[in-house]
Amino acid sequence: MATKRLDRAYDQLSLRDLLDARDQYHIHLMRHANVIATAIGLYRIRTKDSWPTERSEGKVHGTYARTLANSQIRYYSWPAILVFVERWVTEKDLEPGDLVPKTLYLPDGRSVPVCVIEAPKEGRNEIRPLKTVFPVNNIGGGWPVIARNQGQEYAATIACLVSDGHTVYALTNRHVAGEAGEIIYSRLGGKEQRIGVSSEKHLTRALFTTHYPGWPGRDVYVNLDVGLIDIDNLDRWTAEIRHVGQMGKMVDLSVHTISLALIGRDVRGTGAASGEMEGEIAALFYRYKTNGGFEYVADLLIGPRPAEDNKAKEPTFATHPGDSGTLWLLEPDDEGKSPKSKAKHKDYQPLAMQWGRNMLYSAGEARPQSYVLATLLSRVCAELGVDPVRNWNLDQPDTWSAIGHFSIANRAQVALSNRSPKLNTLMKNNADIISHDDATILAGEFSGMGSADFVALADVPDFYWKPRIAKQGFARTFEGPNHFADMDQPDPNGKTLLELCSDDPTTFIDPRKWAAFYDSVTDLESGDAIAEKYRGLLPFRVWQTFDAMVEFAAADKPREFVCAAGTLTHYIGDACQPLHISYLHDGDPLRLVEYTFTRGERKGQTEMRRFGKGVHGGYEDTMISAFREKVLAGLLNTPKTEAEEMITTGFEAAKLTVEMMRKTFTSIPPMAVVNEFGSFLGKPKERAEHLWRKFGNKTVKNMQSGAHLLAVLWESAWAVGNGDTNVTSTAGLTKDQAMAICADFDFIPSVSISRIGALLKPPMI
Repeated sequence: MATKRLDRAYDQLSLRDLLDARDQYHIHLMRHANVIATAIGLYRIRTKDSWPTERSEGKVHGTYARTLANSQIRYYSWPAILVFVERWVTEKDLEPGDLVPKTLYLPDGRSVPVCVIEAPKEGRNEIRPLKTVFPVNNIGGGWPVIARNQGQEYAATIACLVSDGHTVYALTNRHVAGEAGEIIYSRLGGKEQRIGVSSEKHLTRALFTTHYPGWPGRDVYVNLDVGLIDIDNLDRWTAEIRHVGQMGKMVDLSVHTISLALIGRDVRGTGAASGEMEGEIAALFYRYKTNGGFEYVADLLIGPRPAEDNKAKEPTFATHPGDSGTLWLLEPDDEGKSPKSKAKHKDYQPLAMQWGRNMLYSAGEARPQSYVLATLLSRVCAELGVDPVRNWNLDQPDTWSAIGHFSIANRAQVALSNRSPKLNTLMKNNADIISHDDATILAGEFSGMGSADFVALADVPDFYWKPRIAKQGFARTFEGPNHFADMDQPDPNGKTLLELCSDDPTTFIDPRKWAAFYDSVTDLESGDAIAEKYRGLLPFRVWQTFDAMVEFAAADKPREFVCAAGTLTHYIGDACQPLHISYLHDGDPLRLVEYTFTRGERKGQTEMRRFGKGVHGGYEDTMISAFREKVLAGLLNTPKTEAEEMITTGFEAAKLTVEMMRKTFTSIPPMAVVNEFGSFLGKPKERAEHLWRKFGNKTVKNMQSGAHLLAVLWESAWAVGNGDTNVTSTAGLTKDQAMAICADFDFIPSVSISRIGALLKPPMI
């Protein structure tokens, strides 16, 4: 399509000309009872109007109500003042003084056209908010934050990270960040956590003539609503924007560079409530309300792209409560470029930050349409003295041990023998329900699992059962102890669980003996008795799940068998990692070191912390994530199961699990990991590389043991339940079917060490 604009006198009008005309006529325009707002933009053409040809400028010109939804910016649209009216009224139905003028005439002879748009405000929120998704462990642009004030909870979206050269902050809305020092939260890994405090640096509003010096705007405020969060732990943050990745350079705009060329440009953002949003800049300096004799404007009004652009019959754009704070990025103009040269995510330039929305009613039966109100990011950064951060933790995927669990589940398929083709077919048909393929694991994009409608079975225990206590009709209060067992803490006689189980496995792999052991020891750091929820019972969870798989195979319940086998993956994955089976899981509780806070409200203060605190995430998350290609490649060498390895009872499953724990400790002593982690002072990426050099190959060997044991347990349970004869279908489950089974409280229920004995099948001594 040609991009040459038609020869019109109005094309010579500048942005300042339009602002000048609106400023002089605004009181006159707003005196019209029907006028509700004004803005600066380009004349909008009704979508059904014909395009100009070489012989004429158009044969079809509608006279019906023009709305934002049924009109568009075309290449020949001319500069204009947009006047929004409550309802469209024809000239014949108006009194002479009520007609909105088509042209505004200035004293110096300039004339400025007016584009009238029907867009009454809609008071009701008829667009339902979407489910808010929270990150797993890395928070950044596009993710939600939570603040509380006067008994109310407020949610908003992080725009991006910014820095004043000394401190890195998270940028969001002032109305959520609140007064300086207020604690800000989010949910990471399904758990609500403090992420920082509100900074004293913030913006509320600014006089238009001060914010944009030299431009006309009498008695006008620019609404800003910008706040900064002084974040606690920068290692938990990433500069990546959710669904975008690394952003490009900020669009630097000022009174010298802002132009009407922004109108009609495509923009995109990621809101905490709405997720991905694709829009178009509809207008500049939207003058939306009057209060106390002052007018208020928003820098940008963002709305839907034309239907022909989004290939829909009507605009699909929507923004919801909770999207405030969203960073809007300008998409590059790819017109005329070859597919190979199309823009990448890093070419998306941060442009503006959302602080509100307007609901405008669409005529007829169309639903109300939401529009974004936003302020230009460059002006915000200039006022606050900060710059966007573009390259922090970009290579840190948003995972929480997920890559390890999914890798083991994926490679357990490799370890299955050919003794039961029916089992192999069943597990193959459900591979994408249990885990993910290599491409997905390598991408590492598992964000939002704590609130997602579907979670692959290998991480259901972490991201479906743990975070959803008392929701959806089930409560797995004691899910936590299923994931660990401190096998190396000594009792008063100096004996550990691992030693006691190895010395006499026949009698000591018994939950009653373990409960008595826990009664005899105390928390190493506090000296308190060990609470029920901290009495790990991992081998008994494996026993319980093995029993369930046998029952499901015998009863011709292949769907339940798959769900049990898939969730078992998680516990076996935990059992082959040294820090899931050690009291050193989060550092050494007996070795305290002084830690100094470098930011936040406690900056400069010190406290005593465990030596190696954070080692769990540094080893299992950061290191595994950074070397996931090598992990997946190494797990391809997982040996297949042998006939002599098959077992017949849940007790034997627990015994094999304990034996694997012993081999894991021998291969990688937990204290060795803590020492290397605690002594290394480099950045997270460098520390991950150091840990891999020390423990990488042995970690893969341990994970091979986990994948192999998993295959042994699958095959053994199938054989004991006579699955080849009893199971009649090997079809794959749907995601909804899998989640419905996992949501059932009676499906392999999670209980404490004192109760699990009643759920286990003999032998019990």
